[in-house]
Amino acid sequence: MKMLNIVSPVENLHSVLEDLVIDGSVHIQNYTKSNSSDTLTMYKVSEAMEDSIDIGSMQKLRFEKTDFKDLFEKLTFIADSIDMELRTDSDIDRDYDFEKITSRLNSMYGVIAPIKMKMENMKKSIQEKEYFLENISFLDSADIDISEIREMKHINYHIGTLTRENRIKLRDNYENISAIVLHIGSSEDGESYLIFSPAKYEEETAKILRSLNFKEIDIPDDINGNVSEVSKTVREQIQKLEKVHDEYGEVIKTINQSYKEEITRIYSEIQLEEKIEQMKENAAVTNNFFYFTGWVPEGSIQKIRDFLESKYKDIITVSENPEEIGSEVIPPTKLKNNWVISPFELLVNMYGVPNYNEVDPTLFLGVTYLILFGAMFGDVGQGLVLVLAGFLLRRKSKKGTDGRDYGEILFRIGMSSTFFGFMYGSIFGDEEVLPALIVRPLENINFVLYSAIAFGVILLLISFGISIYNLKREGDIKECLFGRNGLTGLVFYVSLLSFGLQMLLGAVLIPNAVLAVIMIASLAALLFKTPLYSIIFKEEAHYEEGKGTYYIEGGFDLIETILSLLSNSISFIRIGAFALNHVGLFLAFSTMAKIANSPFMGMAILVLGNIIIIGLEGLIVLIQGLRLEYYELFSKYFKGDGKSYIPVKFIEEAEEI
Repeated sequence: MKMLNIVSPVENLHSVLEDLVIDGSVHIQNYTKSNSSDTLTMYKVSEAMEDSIDIGSMQKLRFEKTDFKDLFEKLTFIADSIDMELRTDSDIDRDYDFEKITSRLNSMYGVIAPIKMKMENMKKSIQEKEYFLENISFLDSADIDISEIREMKHINYHIGTLTRENRIKLRDNYENISAIVLHIGSSEDGESYLIFSPAKYEEETAKILRSLNFKEIDIPDDINGNVSEVSKTVREQIQKLEKVHDEYGEVIKTINQSYKEEITRIYSEIQLEEKIEQMKENAAVTNNFFYFTGWVPEGSIQKIRDFLESKYKDIITVSENPEEIGSEVIPPTKLKNNWVISPFELLVNMYGVPNYNEVDPTLFLGVTYLILFGAMFGDVGQGLVLVLAGFLLRRKSKKGTDGRDYGEILFRIGMSSTFFGFMYGSIFGDEEVLPALIVRPLENINFVLYSAIAFGVILLLISFGISIYNLKREGDIKECLFGRNGLTGLVFYVSLLSFGLQMLLGAVLIPNAVLAVIMIASLAALLFKTPLYSIIFKEEAHYEEGKGTYYIEGGFDLIETILSLLSNSISFIRIGAFALNHVGLFLAFSTMAKIANSPFMGMAILVLGNIIIIGLEGLIVLIQGLRLEYYELFSKYFKGDGKSYIPVKFIEEAEEI
């Protein structure tokens, strides 16, 4: 990353920012450690002021912000109304007048909104009348005159529906209701009832019906006559409403043809303007000039500078390396990996974004995760099933989405499982078809378990190396030399391993007394790292919470260091354990298949067994592999406290399918 600094007359502000948005390479989000300013640009301005540089009365740009939420809501409403999909068109006229755009949008909204509102009200009215017809039809045989029911003075009536569950509650409470309850029919919505109750008990009856969620049907005041006459009148009303609704629909279709291209243009121009305002948040101005700062990938910086300097005669552009800026400003992180490993960036980002000064752990995680999963789930047939599942998920997911990356990861771990399946000689759990190219787990249990621990030790040693490199790169020399994940921690771990290996093999290459001295000296260095560092580099020792607290916490930290190193190493035994478990689980299904009464039943058990193994055990192995990566390895060398590189761009990657 490089920091791009731009100075130009204020009248160029909108045009320059528009060019930067169209380019789509500038990251403007503020990731400074300083609380003195709220934008990266103002942080740089404050820094310049502290260095006594005359930059005039530079201040953060203040401007009237546009309510883009309202504009996009109107655009969405119009698009839904005329049945079109909003999309961004990169080929737009950049000499637009934003006030005219918003005025035109409001005008279009003013035309469509009333029509759409009328159509929705008509649709609602039609649905209510159809619902009324459905329930009133149950009274056809009763030959009831609606006007007579409505004109009753001492008796009130209710027509409506209850769910089947509430119908039972009503039936169980008949004796508590001062009313005549007539069940008049059944429909998809529930059971229909006609209820008569004395007027003086209306409040009590209404309360009971409300408690039962009685869905009452209102009879319109303009409807009279018997049920068949009422039904005929309502059907005529529905037909009239549907006719008017269809007429409005034709109007909308006409509008669709004239508005479609214009809506796409307006949507694109408003999106561009929103991004420009987002950039303005990071600008600083004087009376005559503006100043803007942002992060740009090193490969794009010169192209942007050349373009701006060729287009604007009165512009100054300066680029700076992160090393020239200082530790207060932390650049964003843009991961760059090849197509084989890049899907595993998703797993890295689930833990945290790498700090700009950290080694990108994606390569290490990708390679080791493939080995871990394959070793724990080695089977040719089941691996190919995962390959197929990953291929289908990748194909159905859009480019740039998590689903696409999950499909890519599933495809790769399926290939790893297939490879280890050949090493183990296993296909769909059967070990009698293929020869084992290396080992059959159940026949070599000790070898599998010891190999798992040995592989884990190798990964932990590599993790120490990465941690030491990261600490040196960050300039944390004290932790690099004397930290638990630094050089001293590595010396202690190697000494501990050597001591344990010699005890296991019964051989002595390095005298145990020497190893004991090295381990004690390493632990002492871990405990006294602050005074040791101050003596070596001739600095005053700094204890944040006092010497007493420092040494008490340091003592507990030593115990935790020893226990964690031992547990980290032993934890990798789960690789061998799951490799054995994978074979043993299929063996259980195979035994059940053999004792089944029929070949068909036996085959069904084997198929079911493979489905369970792929679905259940496969998921467990996925999680266990991630656990080893996150807790045993990442905890050694990866902080993950960085921020992702998110450039302000006109067309987002999600739209670039």
